[in-house]
Amino acid sequence: MYHFFAAALLTVFTISTCGGQILNVEKSRAKSDSANYFLGTIGLSFNANNQSLTDDGTEKSFVGLSANSDVAYFSTHHSFLLVGQLQYTATSETAINSAGYGHFRINWLRKKVISYENFAQIQYDQGRGMQSRQLVGGGVRFRIYREEKSSLFAGTGIMREREEWERPGAEGGLVELALWKSSNYVTSRLQLRENIAFGSIVYFQTGYDPDRDFFRHRVSADVNILVNITSKLALQTSASFTYENRPVVPIPKFVYRVTNGIQLSF
Repeated sequence: MYHFFAAALLTVFTISTCGGQILNVEKSRAKSDSANYFLGTIGLSFNANNQSLTDDGTEKSFVGLSANSDVAYFSTHHSFLLVGQLQYTATSETAINSAGYGHFRINWLRKKVISYENFAQIQYDQGRGMQSRQLVGGGVRFRIYREEKSSLFAGTGIMREREEWERPGAEGGLVELALWKSSNYVTSRLQLRENIAFGSIVYFQTGYDPDRDFFRHRVSADVNILVNITSKLALQTSASFTYENRPVVPIPKFVYRVTNGIQLSF
């Protein structure tokens, strides 16, 4: 048990420097009118979700530990974001599974109503059989609304995504997939009270699979509530949901994760 906690705490620092489904970068953009400064957060959370599978591909719920670390640098005109997360999960029936991602994103001309983005990502998820996911892309970001206590942005772009999945059960074997996809999102932020902040981001990604002659869609959402205890320490509650209409291997189309924990800002 001590090794488990030690590994999780160590990896949260490692993944942030080795530069994920990116769903939680928007909190680093709060001081968008300032320039030449760093922001960062380190979080540790317990979670419950249904991302694990039995041998026949049916879902199984479990609990675990999630650690994340985000670092952002804001220059006069651009911003650079590095986000990482690692999850350890286990049940009484199975050994420990892990999942993680690292995501790097640049927002060019970040103060403009219309700005531009480039991003790259790596990800894996042992519980669902995802051996690896890599993607790289770019797009346009639109500032729809922004005030001191609230904001609304939208983005659209294109990316190249490559995946390797392990087929569950007796069939076994690896399935590889590489697609061009459209990537679109809407994100919002709201300061509910002086010490309570709400944030959300919803993604819709879709691409045509020429080998199987159909479109693959992915909808994912992330909702976060932060309750500040001090200027550096906060309680965090987050929920994330992902739906894929045609999973690469026979696994549940819908997965969720709910976490409660603490977050340290610097």
